[in-house]
Amino acid sequence: MLRGRDVQELKELQWQGMSIQAISKLTGWDRKTIRKYVQAAGLAPEYGPRLAQPSKLDAFKPYLEERLRAGVWNARVLLRELRERNYAGGYTILTDWLRPQRSAARVVAVRRFETAPGKQAQVDWGHLGTVEMAGQEQKLHGFTFTLGYSRRMVAEVALDQKLGTLLRLHEAAFQQIGGVPEEILYDRMKTVWLGTDERGEIVWHPVFQDFARYWGFTPRLCRPYRAQTKGKVEAGVKYVRRNFLCGLQGREPSSLSDLNAQLREWIWGVANQRVHGTTHEQVMVRWDVEQFSLQSLAGQPPYPYVDGELRKVARDAYVDWQGSRYSVPWQYAGQDVWVQEIVGEVDIRTGRERIAMHSKAQRKHSVLTFAPHHQGIPLGVRRAESKILIHLRQSAPEVEKRSLAAYERVASGGER
Repeated sequence: MLRGRDVQELKELQWQGMSIQAISKLTGWDRKTIRKYVQAAGLAPEYGPRLAQPSKLDAFKPYLEERLRAGVWNARVLLRELRERNYAGGYTILTDWLRPQRSAARVVAVRRFETAPGKQAQVDWGHLGTVEMAGQEQKLHGFTFTLGYSRRMVAEVALDQKLGTLLRLHEAAFQQIGGVPEEILYDRMKTVWLGTDERGEIVWHPVFQDFARYWGFTPRLCRPYRAQTKGKVEAGVKYVRRNFLCGLQGREPSSLSDLNAQLREWIWGVANQRVHGTTHEQVMVRWDVEQFSLQSLAGQPPYPYVDGELRKVARDAYVDWQGSRYSVPWQYAGQDVWVQEIVGEVDIRTGRERIAMHSKAQRKHSVLTFAPHHQGIPLGVRRAESKILIHLRQSAPEVEKRSLAAYERVASGGER
């Protein structure tokens, strides 16, 4: 129990802004006792919001927000860019600010958004199952192409996820819808992007980037920390699995072509005729509006070498193809190129540019070289010469062999 002088001291300590815990440490009084007297005397302090302290990061937050919108979330990259702009703060201040931004991004990711007619399509690419062909089991991969405004879908099943297959399926989708959207959104599939540079900017696969330029659309990637940037469009492959594959029971396709025929029938009769759960309108009704906003194909021929084979040029500036090797200009070493046979000629291109043409090898394991391809090729860095080492094998010492007569001479003192 506190006496009058103690209560007065308690009041003074409270007026000084000390907490109950601090008063307890200072005076030795029990915290429950202090709290009882504080409440009885109406001395409980009223705490207002603390004034935010200025941060060294404040002046740079507009720049950071701009970089986040561009998809750059790497704290080290952002710190380096801030240093170039005379930021004097530390790494921890930056990461403390980034942490809630990432959390907010994950929440915003599930918000659905609408795009204008013809503005965007979204591509999904995933595993659907397996097929047995010639006694071997192969994976089946589903490709879906969905327009953002109408939700009209195009889908096909393929045996691989190679870049050439992906480009061919894009062109088939363009032909089916009769046009090209302004932009196409992708998951972070390695087929279309190689990673990010030191500034965090997207590095597109050069062949895919050339394909996008050829058809006039802008590729986009789902932003990091926003796995559902696709927002309004349900994952296309998941929709195919749950709605199309489930309905195949009892009428299994006899082949890949039969499977694709049934898939096209389902897309036209079910997927594109439904009333969409988000728009609450029939897909084809909105398609009647969207089709006039797509970029025209205008008789554009297929992208060169969509049906060719993508190969990587070896370090010695040769391409392996069908068991033989063909030279290319040495400047293309390490790059991906398209290879295709045309009327007995092996045509090699990067994007739409032809870089080499050879007559097809008459037999396997041939090496066909066009000398100008390798003129001026820089010599490889010579390795330091290997150390010269010796290897010894220890054996018993050799003992000189002498006749018995020699020992007799030594014994008689005749030889020293």
